Amino acid sequence: MDDTNGNAAPARRSLLGRFTARGGAAGLISLRMTAAMAAITLCGGIAFVLGVLLGSRHEFSERGLDPNAMSVTEQFGSGMMVIDTRKAVAFTILFVLGVIAAVALVGWHYSRREVEPLEHALELQKDFVADASHELKTPLAVISTRIDLIDFRRAHGQPIDQPLDDLRGDVDRMNAILTDLLVAARGAVNAEPVALAGVVAQSVDAVRPLADKHRVSITTRVDGDRGHFVVNGNAIGLSRCVVAVLDNAIAHSPDGSEVVVSLGYRHGDAAIRVTDHGHGIGENPERLFRRFARDDDGTAHQGYGLGLALARDVANRYGGTLDVESTSEHGTTMLITLPLAS
Repeated sequence: MDDTNGNAAPARRSLLGRFTARGGAAGLISLRMTAAMAAITLCGGIAFVLGVLLGSRHEFSERGLDPNAMSVTEQFGSGMMVIDTRKAVAFTILFVLGVIAAVALVGWHYSRREVEPLEHALELQKDFVADASHELKTPLAVISTRIDLIDFRRAHGQPIDQPLDDLRGDVDRMNAILTDLLVAARGAVNAEPVALAGVVAQSVDAVRPLADKHRVSITTRVDGDRGHFVVNGNAIGLSRCVVAVLDNAIAHSPDGSEVVVSLGYRHGDAAIRVTDHGHGIGENPERLFRRFARDDDGTAHQGYGLGLALARDVANRYGGTLDVESTSEHGTTMLITLPLAS
C-alpha cells in the first residue's frame, strides 16, 4: 500500500498544480472582463454624448435667424444649442439598455470561461471514480473467490499456501491497477517494451477463478514466435484491457463452454483475439464501447457499461484498437490490435 500512496501523492500534487495554474488563468479572465466592462462604459458614454449632440437643436437656425447678424452672439457665441428632452430621454434609455446588454453578454462569456475548468475537473473526478470502481470490481470478485477456496481447503485440512500466494498477487494487482488509473487520470503515458505473451498469460491467470466459477474453460494459443510479440506500452494497463475483454467473454458464455484467447498478427500489428460461444452481440456492436452503455441481453451479467469502454481507452492510449471482429448467434470475437515495437 505504500507504493500506492507514494504514487497518489504526485498525482494529487499535479492536480493541485493544475488548479493553481487554472486559478491564475481565472485571475487573467477577471482582469480581461474588468477591462471589457471599462471599454463598454467608455464607448457607451461617448455614444451617449454623440446622441445628445445629434438630438439637440440650433435655436437661431430653427427660427430662421442668422446668428452672425445677431448682436447677442457676441455674448453667447455663434449660436445657442437647445436639448430636445424627448430625444435626450430616448437616447438615455437606449444607452442604458445597450450597456446592460453588453455587460450581460461579456459577463456571460467570461463567467463560462471561469467555470469551464471547474466543470472539467468535476468531469474528470466523476470519470476517475467510475473507472476505479469498475476496474477494482473484477479483482475484488477474484479475491472473494480465492477466500472461499481458502476457507474450503482449510475446512477440509488441505494446504492453503498456494491460494494465499495467489491472494497476495491479487492484492498487488489491485495496487498496480490503482497506480495505472492515477497515471491515466494525469494524462501521462508510461510506455516501455512489453511482451504480449506474458500479458496474455497474466490476464488469463487473473480471471481463471471467475472462469472456474462459471464453469468456463480458457484456452490460449500463440500463432508465431512468442518473443516477436513486443509492443510499447505498460504491462498493467494492457493487462487491464485484456482482463476487461476476458471478463466480458466469460460473463456471456454458457456454462461448460470455452473461451479461446489467441495471439497473432493482423496487417503487421500484434493481434489478440478473444472468442466466446455466447449468443452474440446483435446489431450495432459499437454501442458496447460507449461509457455506461449496458447490454441487457437477458443474461445474469448486467454490468455498468464501462468495461469495454475502458479497455478501448487503454488500447488507444498505446496506439492500438479494440473492436468487434465478428459476432453471430454462435459467438463473438473481440479483436485487440497493437503496433509492434520497432
